[in-house]
Amino acid sequence: MKDLPFPRGVRDLLPNEALFRNQAIRNVEGVFQSFGFLTIDTPVFESLDLLKAKGSIGEDNKLIYELKNENLGLRYDLTVSLTRYYIMHKNLPLPFKRYYIGKAYRMDEPQKNRYREFTQADVDIVGGDYGYTDAEAIAAVCRAYESLGVNYEVHINDRRFIDALLRAFGVKPDLNIGVYRLIDKLDKRSADDVSEMLIELGLGKDQVDSLMGIVTRGGSNDEKLGYLLEVTKDDAELKEFRLLLDLLGRYSLRGAVLVDFALVRGIDYYTSTVFEFKSANKDMKVSIGSGGRYDKLIGLYSGKDVGAVGASMGIDRILDLLDASGSVRYTYAQAIVSYIKQDNYTYALDVANRLREAGINTDINNSSRNLANQLSYANSLKIRYAIIVGDAEQNEGKVKVKDLVSGEESVVSVDDAVQQLIKNGD
Repeated sequence: MKDLPFPRGVRDLLPNEALFRNQAIRNVEGVFQSFGFLTIDTPVFESLDLLKAKGSIGEDNKLIYELKNENLGLRYDLTVSLTRYYIMHKNLPLPFKRYYIGKAYRMDEPQKNRYREFTQADVDIVGGDYGYTDAEAIAAVCRAYESLGVNYEVHINDRRFIDALLRAFGVKPDLNIGVYRLIDKLDKRSADDVSEMLIELGLGKDQVDSLMGIVTRGGSNDEKLGYLLEVTKDDAELKEFRLLLDLLGRYSLRGAVLVDFALVRGIDYYTSTVFEFKSANKDMKVSIGSGGRYDKLIGLYSGKDVGAVGASMGIDRILDLLDASGSVRYTYAQAIVSYIKQDNYTYALDVANRLREAGINTDINNSSRNLANQLSYANSLKIRYAIIVGDAEQNEGKVKVKDLVSGEESVVSVDDAVQQLIKNGD
């Protein structure tokens, strides 16, 4: 084909990008494991009946990739699959803490930092108590960001606060969902635009002014919560939320935790706590993850409500944020075994296998080319050490170790080469 077709909203990763991504995932996975989260695996497709259930965690039905001639669709996140998994497996311990890192798919309109195929890293806790589990899930994801060197901040709210405000201002309950959706636009639209839309929805000007005065209010977390109490006169939910904030403080997170009454998110399924992780990088202030408490989702499918909270980080957004394309490391190999002539290959292979058995990632030349071209190939992959063998080394059972960065080289036994590479390993 003259021009190879390539789908929109997806991307290939070059070796350096894929290596960077894999290392990032290993870091994240290690953090989640350090918190005691269990690992599971689920299919990338689920029943459409599950994905399209009314009130489920999904997007609009038009965003689901349906499998032709099957009542199946590609998962658009990892939470619906967790819900199905939890219901099907009856003997799971509670609280059930699980992490999962995998791909999801949405038939969304591709744009910068938004893909149709993307990788999520999720932690969820089914069961357990409000505040305690919320703080644990949030802290696990924050620690994962810290392991990657990501500067972040956590925006956090409780959807019950918005309900309390709407009651205090006399807004009709049947307008609540519409109000949620409009408030949620404040990160993309101006306060004046949202105010106009709220009036068009049916709120009075005084109601809009009062509501917007709170959701856009600045100040410290204590100041915001204090003002909320003055308006709603409802201390019970605030006490729970303050406990959550206090618990988060115990984790000594590097990123700021900011109360944000304009944060709504997940309108169809979150029941109380909602939070969003945002990059604190002034050059790329974007959302890099989100989550919340969904105490009704499991009951939607099983008929029995079970409290749950989850937090998700977007791996692809993080790769863009950290500029994975600029990573200079192309291979896991620390060394490459090169040889002078073809007669030296079997000895070179024995040496390569000896290095691999010692835990040293080792490549070997498999092409008919001279030594200069072999070393050029190693340099193109940024491999640090070349292990060179010729007739002299083969006859003596030795190798030449060449540092391709410093240019230093020495002839040593294979065992000594192993020790040298282990000592100088990454």
